[in-house]
Amino acid sequence: MIDEEALSYKRGQLVQFRVHLGGGPLTCHGLVLNTAVLFGKGARQVWILDIEHGTPEQKERWVNKKHLVPENEIGAIIPREVIGADMLLRENPVCFPVKNYREERETPAVMVTISLPVAEQKTADEPKTDETK
Repeated sequence: MIDEEALSYKRGQLVQFRVHLGGGPLTCHGLVLNTAVLFGKGARQVWILDIEHGTPEQKERWVNKKHLVPENEIGAIIPREVIGADMLLRENPVCFPVKNYREERETPAVMVTISLPVAEQKTADEPKTDETK
């Protein structure tokens, strides 16, 4: 279990970070959703709120979406509150993205499986075999 108090950037904080896109690095602002691991190093899952000097295409593709940001790309904590941050955090439980060749989907970091006993039901129309005669 990760100790949230030991992290530099905690869940729910507004941060400034760099995203490296095709046109070069851009400064962004976002809300830290979760802790993640990216290429074996510490990262944060961030909800991107704004991209400074981004093109309309970049803003359309990246703003209001989740993105994994390496911890060393986060530059500062912004001491402001984001309206709706509680809702973003509630709708984004601790999870991590899993990507295959076709799609990306979110998988919870903790999954609990509970097995339930199921009674066997025998049907009346079941044919009798030689062993049961």
